[in-house]
Amino acid sequence: MTKTKILCVADGGITRDLMQQMHELEQYNADVTIIEDKEMYAMGPITDRMLLIEHNGVDAAPTCRELLENCADKDILVVHVASINKEIINACKNLKVAAVLRGGYENADVAALTEKNIKLINAPWRSANAVADFTVGMMIAENKNIARSHKLIFEGKWCKKYVNQEYIHDMRAMTAGIIGFGYIGQRVAERLKGFGTKVVVYDPYIDKSKFANSGVEFMELDQLLETADFVSVHLRLSEKTHHFIGAEELQKMKKTAYLINTARSGLVDTAALVTSLRNKDIGGAAIDVYDEEPLPKNHPYLQLNNITLTSHLAGTSCDTMKNSVEIGVEDLKRYLTGKSMLNVRN
Repeated sequence: MTKTKILCVADGGITRDLMQQMHELEQYNADVTIIEDKEMYAMGPITDRMLLIEHNGVDAAPTCRELLENCADKDILVVHVASINKEIINACKNLKVAAVLRGGYENADVAALTEKNIKLINAPWRSANAVADFTVGMMIAENKNIARSHKLIFEGKWCKKYVNQEYIHDMRAMTAGIIGFGYIGQRVAERLKGFGTKVVVYDPYIDKSKFANSGVEFMELDQLLETADFVSVHLRLSEKTHHFIGAEELQKMKKTAYLINTARSGLVDTAALVTSLRNKDIGGAAIDVYDEEPLPKNHPYLQLNNITLTSHLAGTSCDTMKNSVEIGVEDLKRYLTGKSMLNVRN
């Protein structure tokens, strides 16, 4: 019986050692080869590459030469940040499955894969627990002034009164609005229940009946914006969701409400948010993602006293990369044993 040829591209995020788990697939008549994308040797270049692709599309990134030189006869490609672009797809003669071991799959040309009937899978919840933990942490940090107090103590200042002094509340007295109730949004809601926080949700694309006993309340967007003390965005970035939160949406929020973005910078109109924070139209914000990274030294966020900033850390966890490989292995096992894959995106 002819073996299924699988080519895996390791890098500084999903290392060769982590990718070794793919060899488990060899018990299902597969031949696994692992190469390395040496340009993506560390998380710095990887973050820069993904930001480039997020803003400019898959064709903005260079083709991984090691992948191009080794892909021609492969049935399955497994990558982390290496691009599966038209050049790669056209070089493959037998490709049937492309696996992107990330929460997103911006580094794959979905249209080109679909046109050739090549299935695309990803690892959608690989960082969901990490991001959910971080999101709740950002809510608490902004509401309770944790980061601001830390900074001021290092500056020799002992501050007991902050700009949000009149609306610092216990988490159990607050309402969190979650926009997008996928893997991450659901986990944020689960964590908030432990604080006694009321959770309201806007997501027009899910089957609400599946969450009848979840303890959350579904609302239309305008109602959520008018109700929530925290507005946390957990949408996938697309043409439809670009600047999903803009000036109009910010105006509908409570003057004491906080905007939380640990998802994608493009979901929020940065200029509109700066204006809203500067004018105290909303209570504050906690932001982990930016239109330009690293954040420029002259960025207007740095002139505000009602924002908590972190350096794109939400998905950072020693478990994230390990989860990625495990999710990919399990779906490819399903494929090799004739079962439907769980994370198909086209």
